[in-house]
Amino acid sequence: MRKIKKSPILIFLVVLVALYVVIYIIPTVTGALKSSYTTEYGELQTYDKVDGYLVKNEQVYFAGNGGSANRYMSEGKLIRKGATVMAVSGNSDAKEKSKFDDIRTAIGDNGVSTTTYTALAEGIVSYTADGYEGKLTPTTMEKKNYDYYKSLKNENLVDLTRTSISKGDPVFKIVDRSGWYIVCYVPSSHKSRYVVGDKIMLKPDDGVSIYGKVYRVTRESGKAKVIFKTDYYYKKFATERVASVKAITSDAMGLLIYNTSITRKNGHEGVYVKQKTGEYKFTRIQVISTDGKKSAIKQSYFYDAKGNSISSVKSYDEILRRAK
Repeated sequence: MRKIKKSPILIFLVVLVALYVVIYIIPTVTGALKSSYTTEYGELQTYDKVDGYLVKNEQVYFAGNGGSANRYMSEGKLIRKGATVMAVSGNSDAKEKSKFDDIRTAIGDNGVSTTTYTALAEGIVSYTADGYEGKLTPTTMEKKNYDYYKSLKNENLVDLTRTSISKGDPVFKIVDRSGWYIVCYVPSSHKSRYVVGDKIMLKPDDGVSIYGKVYRVTRESGKAKVIFKTDYYYKKFATERVASVKAITSDAMGLLIYNTSITRKNGHEGVYVKQKTGEYKFTRIQVISTDGKKSAIKQSYFYDAKGNSISSVKSYDEILRRAK
């Protein structure tokens, strides 16, 4: 008998049906393709990493005579009112116009001319200036807009240390550390994270941790403008105008889950936990903190509003990634 040739089209259709059964029918019955993950205990930080614009009460001192400089105080040193920062002896009429004229013009009458080189107030000594010392102050900072702050650069800072001093040159500045400000712009959707009066941990770009209180929160240019007030000291605050700041609004420990796993059932918040039978069972949870994508939840149990102990998710439970 002659063998009947199998049609290539028929073979293709059979394979297609078989694939359909494997991919769609079997998983529907067995749950084989349900995406899940294992919970683990860990840390969840909610934060914004943004540019922070440093606003301070700072006063630039100008030489009342020319000569050779002899500095007594180092950069970053906290000094008392009346302390002598430096001395200028001899005579010099040389002018570094290209380097200091812009600073002289920008600061104008806000500077202090001195021949004694003593501090009129307690503060931190700095040997840098950029001309914004008289323009950007705690009294003007709320009037400045997003474009103004974005134009600020540390590259505009001028080093004031040199041997030969001319009359009228900027020579040092004193920065008040008793209260200064950091202006930040965060996504508008994060505005609710910042409440006036709350104490927030701030990490400037040199790695230190300081704390600041939320001083003002407003909307501007499609962003939330957040101003922090602090009296903490860190090494670069007196010299820098801009710093990369990590503002941590929440730092919680708990079981970490994806927010897509969270749903509600009978008025309660929970997730679906895989059982030994392979089925997923709704289990109530209590969220400690969330960053919008993940949440930290109480481990093993929690107490509800009536004081009842509620059994919850445990470490290494398998959670359905997307709730039913």
